[in-house]
This record gives sequence, C-alpha cells and structure tokens, in this order.
Amino acid sequence: MATKKISYEEAMKELEGIVQMLEEGNVSLEDSLEMYQRGIELTKLCQEKLAAAENKLAKVVTESDEEEPFQAEEGKK
Repeated sequence: MATKKISYEEAMKELEGIVQMLEEGNVSLEDSLEMYQRGIELTKLCQEKLAAAENKLAKVVTESDEEEPFQAEEGKK
C-alpha cells in the first residue's frame, strides 16, 4: 500500500484499526506482515507530521513581526 497524502487524524485512525486487528489475531501471517508494514508507514507519516507541527510552533511571531524561538514554561500544566 502506498502512503497517499492523508491527514494525521486519518493516519492515526487507520493505525488504530491495524493495531486492533493484529491484537485480535484473526488474520493470516501474510496479512499480518502487510498490516505491520503499513503500520510502520503510518507511524513514520505521523512522526513527520508531528515534527512539522512542532517546528511551526517553535517559532512565535513577536509584536514587531520578528520570529523568535518558542520556549515552553516548565512546571506549568
């Protein structure tokens, strides 16, 4: 299965479905391997999307329209 352009949410939903099917154990070995490979593709896609979002959040535009690194305050929830 080729990874088409899908959203993070779509990838996570598909990945959750794969995990559920593998946990149930009602699939053949060949199908399990294909599902596992697809799961790896989806995991990489999700990691890339999260990294891109993190990079966008890492910059905050100041009042003077200059970009400065975003620094999260530790200890606050």
